[in-house]
Amino acid sequence: MNQESRGAEANLDLLRSLAVLAVMADHLVPTWRYCGLSVPTVVQMVTAHIGQAGVIAFFVHTSLVLMESLQRMCGGEPLQRGVVLRFYLRRFLRIYPLALVCITMVVVLDLPAMTWRDSPPLTPQVVLANQWLVQNLVTGRSVLGPLWSLPYEVQMYVVLPGLYLIATSARGPRWLVGLLGVAVLGALVLGEFTGGRLNMAAYLPCFLCGVLCFALRQRVRLPQWPARGWTVALAVLFGCYAWLHLGAGKPDTVVGWWFALLLSMAILVFEDSRLSRLNRCTQWIARYSYGLYLLHVPVLWLVFHRWRLQSLPWSLLVYLGLSTVAAVLAYHLIEAPMVALGQRLTRRTPAPAGAAAVPFPWADAGERELPLGVAAMEPAEVWQMLHRH
Repeated sequence: MNQESRGAEANLDLLRSLAVLAVMADHLVPTWRYCGLSVPTVVQMVTAHIGQAGVIAFFVHTSLVLMESLQRMCGGEPLQRGVVLRFYLRRFLRIYPLALVCITMVVVLDLPAMTWRDSPPLTPQVVLANQWLVQNLVTGRSVLGPLWSLPYEVQMYVVLPGLYLIATSARGPRWLVGLLGVAVLGALVLGEFTGGRLNMAAYLPCFLCGVLCFALRQRVRLPQWPARGWTVALAVLFGCYAWLHLGAGKPDTVVGWWFALLLSMAILVFEDSRLSRLNRCTQWIARYSYGLYLLHVPVLWLVFHRWRLQSLPWSLLVYLGLSTVAAVLAYHLIEAPMVALGQRLTRRTPAPAGAAAVPFPWADAGERELPLGVAAMEPAEVWQMLHRH
């Protein structure tokens, strides 16, 4: 869930901010009710499965911005193996460190997976599957509720470079529309045989919608509607998702696909926001959204199960405040250092100007090169030069 949209991508910051706030609201309401607090009916209506809409929005956003990230990493050149490897390393260091810290915290402190239902005892197999973010394939149990969506993101990373090749090909949009149709049809057929248990098949169309949005962004320039309409469009889309799920026991997969498709098409037709205050606010929330997403459930447990706050307004303020503090600390202590490490490890450094160069034997085209005279250097000199580069 990397926040890479800046400047002209203010609309995507707003989308990511709304997505994480929707998840937090969706988990707050049932926690209130579980703890015996009276929640207004209108609040329950507005938040009906709204967190699922937020996760789907994350999927669309993630696939779109990671396509753009791959495009920047390619630098106008064809996609190469070295770029793919750098992409995977960056994503690993972006997703896994904070997830592992959260899993360790849950296990050590014996925290519940969610705050409105009992959690079965943890087994070594469950913990190990969560640490590798493959619990959807192995145990079906997440030690912390929000972790359920991360395996789907990680598994999509594997095929995103291939989808990038398709999206940037001459007939990319046509191929992607075909793949989207095949994914939807395949999921519907699979659902008939599995009683609706779709796993990854339920979310593949959502990711493909983001990739399709990227492909169309590179080729077509649709009439741009006023930027203020983007906020209205998001409110309508999220509101309709909640309205269609009133009284539903679980999210409707087909509604989710339509939501993802309409959202991805809406991204194409609105001007970018020029409201500086709003943009700074949404950029700030988007920066800390990964920490907010993972850490708000432990904060809910602390506020309502340990402290047992019984005032709706006061508990809301404490919940938002502590979640923000936790996310900011997680970002600056874990996320940002790991992202910086990934960038350092994958940075491409050109050879010194005017020097003949020879590539590393294990490097792909375009990778870092060393001066031709390296063979005549002492080992200490080579070591120093590597670190200067």
